[in-house]
Amino acid sequence: MEIEQLTLRNFRNYLRLDLPIGHGATLLYGPNAAGKTSVLEAIALLALSKSPRTSVDRELICWDAPHSDVLPATARVSADIRRTDRTTHLDVFIQGRSDQIAHGASGGSATKVLRVDGKPVRASDLIGFARMVFFAPTDLELITGAPAERRRWIDAMLSQLDGTYLRTLNHYTKVITQRNSLLRLWREKGSTPRNPASELSFWDEEAAHAGAAIMVQRRSALSEVSRSAAQTYAAISQPDTALEAHYAPNLVSEWDTQADAQQALLAAYRSSQREDMARLQTTVGPHRDDIVVHDRGVDLGAFGSRGQQRSTVLALKMAEVAVMHARSGERPILLLDDVLSELDALRRLHVLALIAEPNQQSILTATGVGDFSADFLAAAHILRVDHGHIYDMR
Repeated sequence: MEIEQLTLRNFRNYLRLDLPIGHGATLLYGPNAAGKTSVLEAIALLALSKSPRTSVDRELICWDAPHSDVLPATARVSADIRRTDRTTHLDVFIQGRSDQIAHGASGGSATKVLRVDGKPVRASDLIGFARMVFFAPTDLELITGAPAERRRWIDAMLSQLDGTYLRTLNHYTKVITQRNSLLRLWREKGSTPRNPASELSFWDEEAAHAGAAIMVQRRSALSEVSRSAAQTYAAISQPDTALEAHYAPNLVSEWDTQADAQQALLAAYRSSQREDMARLQTTVGPHRDDIVVHDRGVDLGAFGSRGQQRSTVLALKMAEVAVMHARSGERPILLLDDVLSELDALRRLHVLALIAEPNQQSILTATGVGDFSADFLAAAHILRVDHGHIYDMR
């Protein structure tokens, strides 16, 4: 899988960009705030329908571009994605309102329109056409951050690989939202039904059915990730390491099959109803689960050194590429945002070896070219970025 052409209009600090992207590695270098990360962000937006840097779509619009009351501010990100059997054109349009021009990114909302080969689609229908792995220095939070960071990571990987998983995840989220709304409604009315279990029964069963499917898929994917990551971690750390990433659901009951998980979840929802009514939220289920990464029994998120944590994140990201390749038969697009500057020589070699794999398209950013070998620079496509403009250095 490769991105062949990236087009930006009024996106971040790019008024206009038409960027052909070739095979292998592309290096974008330039000073901070020049617009390097915005290129990676645009590709991630096409892959996941949302930015990895902000949840506020209007921040993506270049408000310095010419606008009018008739033609409100609009950002556009487009690309041609070539896969084994076809090429697909993807578009994301983000349109602000004309009355926002005076306030720019600080006020109001924006409308997002997604298209595949010119046809409007939902986010769930866009995701999967451009599979990518994004690696940035902030990914250390994958180990040190809250459980939500780790859930987002595994869900993003699985959603790009399996549309059914994404639809199940979306359905589960809606069910939990409805269940929580019912809990809050009882509080607002100042009264609880005589039989709250009966009132919650439908939502409990729906959540258990969808939640079990999510749990089984997460555990299976993490098993694959763990095996691959352990090999990389041992190679870039001490040879006697034993890295393991495992799924940590907040269920007391053990489960082996999806049917077991569904029964365990249903029992958990029913037994937690009193606590849920007190907290006005659903306190159990896959939306509260975690992923724990150990090395010989030591929780690396809580007790690992900074070096161990960096090695772990690198191993997990490289494993993510391997699992996506194994499951889909195609290598995902690899996006690396100023990552090499954070790594020592050994870890840098492993990243560069991954980039050099056949059919691996990688797009990297850096402030300079000093961290790269002469062989890499000779083989890569080198582009200099300077405040919304990109120059080919060949």
